[in-house]
Amino acid sequence: MIAPHLKKPPIYRVIIIQLLITVLAALVLWLHSTVVAYSALLGGLASLLPNAYLVSNAFAYSGARAAQKIARSFYKGEAGKLILTAMIFALVFIFVKPLNVFALFGIFIVVQMVNWFTAWIIKF
Repeated sequence: MIAPHLKKPPIYRVIIIQLLITVLAALVLWLHSTVVAYSALLGGLASLLPNAYLVSNAFAYSGARAAQKIARSFYKGEAGKLILTAMIFALVFIFVKPLNVFALFGIFIVVQMVNWFTAWIIKF
């Protein structure tokens, strides 16, 4: 349950920035090669989608009375994030041929690096 007087943090901005970086990187890399572009797109999505799952779980509750639910939702969200990330990479490696692994992991890492700036992003 969300306390009506508490405002949710604008963490969704991080997901939007991750999406923008993913799409822009794929578009720029498309000039190099289609394989590199879709590999980059998949790498960004492998980071973005699990992060979106974590955010949707982690901020489902607020308020001091929901402290146990908040902690539980963070653990559930983080566990789900790790499982989703592993599943996405497994599916990509099984079904996507040809694949540029440098673009896949490169954009995955770049999108993950957005998390370093979360405090700054939600502040503005």
